Amino acid sequence: MLNENKRANIGVIILIGFGILLLLIIGVMAAFGGMIALWSSDIIYPEINDLGTIGNINLTQASDYTITPAYNVVQAFTWISGLLYIFGILIMFGIAFAGRFSNEKWLSGFFIVMMLLIIIVSIFMSNIYQDFYNDGSEVGTYLHKMGLLSFLILYSPLILTIVGFVCGIILFSGQEEVYA
Repeated sequence: MLNENKRANIGVIILIGFGILLLLIIGVMAAFGGMIALWSSDIIYPEINDLGTIGNINLTQASDYTITPAYNVVQAFTWISGLLYIFGILIMFGIAFAGRFSNEKWLSGFFIVMMLLIIIVSIFMSNIYQDFYNDGSEVGTYLHKMGLLSFLILYSPLILTIVGFVCGIILFSGQEEVYA
């Protein structure tokens, strides 16, 4: 039977593993969602911006106050999503620091197996993303506009290997510290 400390240690490892996996999945979904938003806004924005005047209402001027800020947010999403991905990686390091322990040696094997599975999944997802990224169609063109996030997803096997390695070092190094 596991005591409470062992349960907490397993929970930290599972939290880090599923957190990294969830981060990868959300990153891929954000890239494709951002691609769809960019594609839609590039089609809709010029049409709405050139409506002109109808009666006494200048719709072009109204779109400057409504559509243009929304368009700017969609265009900035390419970098915002990449920064959120990096922030998620930093949160994983924070969780590793918060759940630091070293007294359970069998948990290191569990962590290594979980990280290997995450790396295999990241290779699979990176290859699928690369197929869309390099296909030369409109989808690939818009994925190229997602600069930082596309880089992070394409190189996710290497990035997540480094993140897992560093989190493992943080988790399993030194004695459990007690703060007063």
